[in-house]
Amino acid sequence: MAQQELEEVVVTGSLITRRDFEANSPIVTVDEDLFDQSATSAVETQLNRLPQFTPTLDNPTQGGDIQPNARNTPGSATVSLRGLGANRSLVLINGRRGTPANALGVMDINTIPPAAIERVEAISGGASATYGADAVAGAVNFIMRNDFQGLELDVQTGSPEEGDNFEYQASAVMGTDFADGEGNVSLAVSTNKRNEALQRDRDWYQELWADPSIGGTQFFPEFTGFFTGFDNLPDPAALNAVIDGASFAAPPANAAIYSDFNGNAFSGFDAAGVPGTSGAEFLDGQKFVALNNGQIDVNNTDNYLILPLTRYNMYSQGNYRISDAIGAFAEGYFSRTSTDTIQEPVPITSGWSVPIDPTINRDVIPQEFLTILDSRPDPNAPFALRALLPFNRTSSTDVSTYSLTVGLEGELPAGDWTWEVFTSQGEAETTVLQQGFASLQRMRAVMQQPNFGQGFELMSNAGPPDFGFGGATATCETGLNPFAWDSVSQDCFDAINADISTKQVMDQSIWQVNFQGGLAELPGGQARAAVGFNYRENDYRFQNDTLVTQGGSFLEQAAGLYPAGSSAGIIDVSEAYVEFLVPVLSDLPAVQQLDFEIGARYSDYSTTGGSNTYKMLADWRINDGLRIRGGFNRAERAPNVAELFLAPEQTFAIAAGGDICSINNSQAWSANPEQNPENWDDVVRLCGALMEATGNPTADDQFYGVAAETVASADPAAVAAGTVTTTPQGAGPSFLFPTTIGNPTLDTEEADTWTLGAVIDLALERQIFSDMRISIDYYDIEVSSAIGEQSPDIVMRQCADPAFNPDFDINSPFCAGFNRNATGNIGDIRRTFFNNGRFRTSGVDLQLNWSFDAGPGRVNITSLVNTLIELESAELPTDPLTDFAGTFGPTENGLNGNAYDYRTLSTFNYSLDRVDLSLRWQHLPSIDAEIAADDPNTTITGASAYNLFDLLGRFQLGESIGLRFGIENVFNEEPPLTGRDPAAQLPALPGGSFNTNNYDINGRRYYFGATVDF
Repeated sequence: MAQQELEEVVVTGSLITRRDFEANSPIVTVDEDLFDQSATSAVETQLNRLPQFTPTLDNPTQGGDIQPNARNTPGSATVSLRGLGANRSLVLINGRRGTPANALGVMDINTIPPAAIERVEAISGGASATYGADAVAGAVNFIMRNDFQGLELDVQTGSPEEGDNFEYQASAVMGTDFADGEGNVSLAVSTNKRNEALQRDRDWYQELWADPSIGGTQFFPEFTGFFTGFDNLPDPAALNAVIDGASFAAPPANAAIYSDFNGNAFSGFDAAGVPGTSGAEFLDGQKFVALNNGQIDVNNTDNYLILPLTRYNMYSQGNYRISDAIGAFAEGYFSRTSTDTIQEPVPITSGWSVPIDPTINRDVIPQEFLTILDSRPDPNAPFALRALLPFNRTSSTDVSTYSLTVGLEGELPAGDWTWEVFTSQGEAETTVLQQGFASLQRMRAVMQQPNFGQGFELMSNAGPPDFGFGGATATCETGLNPFAWDSVSQDCFDAINADISTKQVMDQSIWQVNFQGGLAELPGGQARAAVGFNYRENDYRFQNDTLVTQGGSFLEQAAGLYPAGSSAGIIDVSEAYVEFLVPVLSDLPAVQQLDFEIGARYSDYSTTGGSNTYKMLADWRINDGLRIRGGFNRAERAPNVAELFLAPEQTFAIAAGGDICSINNSQAWSANPEQNPENWDDVVRLCGALMEATGNPTADDQFYGVAAETVASADPAAVAAGTVTTTPQGAGPSFLFPTTIGNPTLDTEEADTWTLGAVIDLALERQIFSDMRISIDYYDIEVSSAIGEQSPDIVMRQCADPAFNPDFDINSPFCAGFNRNATGNIGDIRRTFFNNGRFRTSGVDLQLNWSFDAGPGRVNITSLVNTLIELESAELPTDPLTDFAGTFGPTENGLNGNAYDYRTLSTFNYSLDRVDLSLRWQHLPSIDAEIAADDPNTTITGASAYNLFDLLGRFQLGESIGLRFGIENVFNEEPPLTGRDPAAQLPALPGGSFNTNNYDINGRRYYFGATVDF
């Protein structure tokens, strides 16, 4: 009996104990070598090398993420299989669910102790019937070390050749048997610290910033100025007299005029200010750059390349055989992870601007600036300040996660049936401290006093009848002078400071019971079954800071941060599942073994009710060298807490299709007479009604320059020629600030997965091929009623497209989220989640494992290849599917994009006695821009082919000391430039940027590690 238990294993993707490691779905297994032979301990970075994974936005390069909310945890790490989204890829620890990090229900794998990982099994052919409906893309199962005996100490350091981003990790694993071998307990502890790296310390970023054909990476310059707006414009003669070399021929509308650090006026950060760029004497070709279109721009040289991290992990497990039939087990892990992110300073502009009265600040405003202000028709009118606070915005995120599992296991009296019952309790608590922000109202209260608040002192609740009862007093000795930040005293910054604190907690409770064993002897072998029940509850709470709570802080707000509501939601589910392994035939010609694997799961959610998932798989072993596998999986993914219960949350976004109310918009449902000849006038009238609904009856006049009805009634050719409208009409993408809210009426999404594959074990007489194994698997995953967040483009389209709003009715529910502001421009876009989408992906996985003797040593070759056949997606049920294969898309329907035609990872190893040397090669082919899926003739570039090579080594020093060392990115390969448009005509620029998710931006790195066993 003991020998049989040692031989039996549970394969990822099944609940039935069997005698081999063979899975009936595509599966890739990697051991701890993938993680400890690296300069970083970022587990997600190593997994993303595998072709089955697609990087998410949660990775060490995302150092500019500063805003936590119910869906986002700055500094976290997630994984996604097949690019279908982290919330469709289930993370397991020893086959059991880990504790989710936020309302999306995804697990932060920073919480998994790397020192305790034995191997990782990723099943990517669908695993919902086995583990739950959210395993649409598959499951990533972290198998931890157990039954460990002895003591193992490990330490490793790594650093790029620039010397920054130094990282070290130290760990200890210890374990022992007790009670004469009836029990075992082990403990793994580790610590990991990663220092930051900055973009300015890499040559490729310096070259990017210096390129005059690429715009800057920072939104606003740190100089102080004012926005001219549409009226009360400065006299061009005054501008030309003050700014050396300026050539303004007319008053500059919608321009920003600045003063440099020496009081000299200039302009040019926008097209309207180009005639004043001659005054920009500070250009250095890095931070401040003169562009080919005559403008100047600014780069954020403080941006993180790699964000810093500090992590402490502990993992413990134990088991004890109480009797011959009953055993007890326990497992627990704890993690504390701290990360820091950084963003450019708070911009004092637009909605965060401060109107300044020049008459009470003449003593502190630079003279050249005053001359320009005085040249306006009304020189005493307030001006809209443009500035940046003199310190960066930062987020410090601490995530504490624990999970405790205790249970009993044993054997039933009859047959070989075993049982298991356990409970698991886990919690992930995230606290974030955000600094560098200001109270907008307090900032205005100080800065709008004479001399920007010099000598300011104010007690709250002052005057009768309370005379300052319970009130705080603020002072500002020097004034908040944005033209001379270096002169500002600390009490002024203290007076406006607004540190933001948020907290989110996810509690998970699981109760589960499993039974498995043999049913009957069939001609093909023993039929086996597994049956089980579980109950799971996820209780989530996000508590935002009062100052930025959507719906709560309406008299005061934080400058530099968008409001989000405090979200909360509970989902519980009761499930019953059954699985059968049916051996049909065996020991026949061409049929060494034929098995069927059948499973079903019924889930009763407190939110969406009952849903069914099931699988039907087959395993046909023809002989010792050939095995055919495959089958069908059906999944129904229930919406998560965020999709259902997200409180209103505002963000910054871009409408890629632009403003549909513009007569220059290129979309077929817009106000453009050439693109929408049948309905353009109806769209104009609808837009005009939306604009006037703001309460300003002239909002449409401000947007079009004339009334919307005048535009709609005019000759279409004249409108298209621009002779009817008198204000500029945008043609390209639009910046906006959408508000997202959950949708409690969501239903489940359905996924069908087909797989077919073969496993070939070569046993040829020629020795070189005697140890070769090849697996090849085809997969096809189709998801309908996909849950996705509406894009701003979809919100606008559904209001103006007759397919959704045939009467162009302003009161249509499809127009409820499309608001305009009092000047007619895009206002608050309100969006939610719908079951509107669908997508399909198919491809082929190939894995080669080949080992043979060569000289005095042995060669081992491992190669993983994924070839993508298609990745089709549509955001609306009325739209045809678009194939994004070979492009950086799609990013709709919760997908990750990055649909490379193929991806490969190969390792070539030579082992000799105590030495192992390896060359690891990762290849990405050339890829097109996402827009190429809809416009094959686009001139916007994707990326060229990319290769990374790593040299890795191991040396065993005696019986108990192992050394490892390596060089990653041996040739210091720089990332390719993406998103460039070489056909751009001035004043447009070709542009371009680095894709930090898929390409190495850190450069050549070295590491050294040592393991000591006692």
